[in-house]
Amino acid sequence: MSVESCKGGEINSQQAEAITTIAATNEYKGKSRITTLLELPWGRKWNYFRDQLLARTATTVVIVCVVIYIAIQVLTPAATPKLYAAVFDDAVSQQEAATLQSQVASKLGLPEGRKGGALIDTYFSSDENGISKLQTMIANHEIDVIVATPKTYKELSGYGYLTNLNSSLTESQRMTLSSDFVTFKGFKDSDDPDYNGSGKGKTEPFGVSMTNFKRWSTLKSAKSDAIIGIVQESQNHGIAQQFIDYLNE
Repeated sequence: MSVESCKGGEINSQQAEAITTIAATNEYKGKSRITTLLELPWGRKWNYFRDQLLARTATTVVIVCVVIYIAIQVLTPAATPKLYAAVFDDAVSQQEAATLQSQVASKLGLPEGRKGGALIDTYFSSDENGISKLQTMIANHEIDVIVATPKTYKELSGYGYLTNLNSSLTESQRMTLSSDFVTFKGFKDSDDPDYNGSGKGKTEPFGVSMTNFKRWSTLKSAKSDAIIGIVQESQNHGIAQQFIDYLNE
């Protein structure tokens, strides 16, 4: 009688033949795991599920959850700020900008920060990278207000980023602030859009000087010659107007 190796020890030819016969007569042979699970008696279902399907099921659930999460993140855009002020030239220090942000958010009934709130961002520069950053954000309707000193403000006006305040402020604001309007040459549509922002368009009031703004003047780090204006692509003109009023309170 021959002997064969098997997990757990050795079996003889008769035992091997018996195992083969049992396997061949297995009523579930050739059926899928799901079908087998459904057809098994209740007393054997859990053990079969644990041994054959539990790990696969857990892996599938994890994969499905990850896919759903990614889809939600892609299809549900994050809320953009209701007030995004881009500050150039260190017109106010980062620390005081953070304090001002908290005060403005409280005054306007907004949360702080990027997600649907008030954000005063001092990380803007007038170099090539800074202008590219600003241009991209304006194109995405993220920036509402720009604050800068005259030299930079003149350049930004020349690029066509700012509104004519005669049309973007309220009638009351125009009456109150018109004496502080600052005019610059704007962007000429026939020019190359990549030109250096020197301004070849019509001269218009693109900004208002904050020299006489009461609240702005109380900030120790605030530059007295800073100018503020509303961005062309802003979708929050009303809140931008309220922000200007707040700085002048």
